[in-house]
Amino acid sequence: MTVTQPYPSETTERVPRPSVVERVTQILDVFMLGEEFLMLEDVTAFTGLPRSTAFRILSQLTELNWLEHGPRGFSLGTRATGLASRTRNSYDEVRGAAGIALNDLHAATGAVAHLGVLEGARVHYLDKIGGAASGTVPSRVGGRFPADHTVCGKALLACLVPEKVDSLLTVSTAQRRRALDLPRLHTQLNSIRRQHGLAVDSAEHCSMGITAVAAPIIGPSGAVGAISLAGKQSLPLDRIAPMVVHAARRTAEALFPGWKQPRAGRGPAPVTALR
Repeated sequence: MTVTQPYPSETTERVPRPSVVERVTQILDVFMLGEEFLMLEDVTAFTGLPRSTAFRILSQLTELNWLEHGPRGFSLGTRATGLASRTRNSYDEVRGAAGIALNDLHAATGAVAHLGVLEGARVHYLDKIGGAASGTVPSRVGGRFPADHTVCGKALLACLVPEKVDSLLTVSTAQRRRALDLPRLHTQLNSIRRQHGLAVDSAEHCSMGITAVAAPIIGPSGAVGAISLAGKQSLPLDRIAPMVVHAARRTAEALFPGWKQPRAGRGPAPVTALR
């Protein structure tokens, strides 16, 4: 007797299983969230992977020196830290190039100046200049925050194509179990692109009453970071926004001497806060 398999219904949608590479990436991404040591339970909670699958991948990564395992749990191994040291060297270059511009921004406005880079779906703050005002803005050097929750992050996400934004944030949201309104975010990112990369959050739309402005640092291969200015007071956007854009351009010129960043459009775009 011949047994035939029925064709699946055309209306049935099958969710593809994550590939091995995707599962490995999910696990390695957890170690970028800021914790030095993670237990197996931490990894399964963030990734949603079955315990047996997570343990098998963690064990293989440990054998290959991507991770290390000890009494306090799993941590990054020699291979991963070797790559990280190269990244730190790159970060040091960006931070060095932005130093004068950040100090000038703070001196001219009294607000808190930040330098951030995009790591996956998060912003990693490399520098913060604010003097006595620093305590009024809940950020810290070395801190990592969801990119869609910060003006630095939105300025950098707006430099990516929408498909890349979806890919980054969908994975991150699944790991952190947080809500994400992608249509609203894309509306905000489109607004930022129309403002030539300038992202603005007003105090009226912030629960902490903080106004913030950010602009990307553009190089030959795209955005390498972003500079932002934030303050509890209501910042005069018409005056502050051009200063932030100028600081980002100064940093790009210091990083890439001789390279000319294309000028977008004729004249400044109108500055509006994100909603």
